[in-house]
Amino acid sequence: MPDYRFLRIVLILCALFQASFALARHGRVLNTNDVLQINVLNQMELSTTARIEPDGTLSLPYTGSIRASGLSTEDLSVKIANILVQKGLVKDPQVSVELQTFGTQISVLGWVNTPGSFTLDRPSSIVQAIARAGGIKEGLGVSTIVVHSRGQIRRFDAKSLLEGREIGMMVSNNDTIYVEEGAVYYLYGYVSKPGQYPISRKGMNVREALAAGGGVAPLGSDWWRLKIRRPVNGASVEISANLDDIVLPDDTIVVSERLF
Repeated sequence: MPDYRFLRIVLILCALFQASFALARHGRVLNTNDVLQINVLNQMELSTTARIEPDGTLSLPYTGSIRASGLSTEDLSVKIANILVQKGLVKDPQVSVELQTFGTQISVLGWVNTPGSFTLDRPSSIVQAIARAGGIKEGLGVSTIVVHSRGQIRRFDAKSLLEGREIGMMVSNNDTIYVEEGAVYYLYGYVSKPGQYPISRKGMNVREALAAGGGVAPLGSDWWRLKIRRPVNGASVEISANLDDIVLPDDTIVVSERLF
C-alpha cells in the first residue's frame, strides 16, 4: 500500500518551499500594524519610518495616504517609486522597503495553556500559532480547531493537524483560532484507575476505554454487568453495555462487581 503519511509530509514540504521561494522573490506580504523603514537612495529627506494603519493604508509626507496592506514589500517599493516620478520629486528613484516590526495580530482561545492575543514575528501556521499560546492543554481528546479568518470559518481535526496528517493553513492578521475542549468519558466502579479520560479517537469502544484506565479491577466484571450512564436531553440514562459499544462524549462507564 502507498505510504500516505509520507506523501502528506512531502506535500507539506513542497508547500513550505513554494511559500519560501515566493517570499524571497517578492518580499513579505504586508499587514496592518507593520512598521516599515522606507529608504530612497541618495534622497535622505524622503527616507522615513511609518506604520501601516488599521485600515491598511500608509501615510507618507510625499505620497499622502496609499494602500499598503496586502502588497509585498517589493510591490510597495515600486508603488512609491512611481508616485515619486509622477509628482516630479525624483527622476529615477531607487526605493527600498524593509520590515522593522512584524504586525500580525492573532487571538488563540479555548483549550490552550495561555489563551490571549499575540503578535507574530514571522509567517506562522496554525500549529505554530497554537504553540505561541503555550500549546494545547494535556488530556485533550477528540477535538476541533476552529479558525475564523477573513470572514470565513474553517474547522480542522486537532489530532490530525498536530500530528502532521492534515495540512493546515498559514494564519493571517486578525485571525482567531479557537481550540474546542476535547471530548471525555468517565470510568467508575471496579476499574484499576477510575476517573476522567479523553476520547482518543472517533469510534472508540468500551474495551479501549477500559484499557486506558488500566483495565478492570480483580473483583470487577469485564464482560457483563457493564453499564453506561449517558446524558440525554439534560437527564442521565443508564443502559446496558458490552465491550464493543462506542463511547460517546460525557459517558460514564460503570463496572460492577463480579458475582462469582
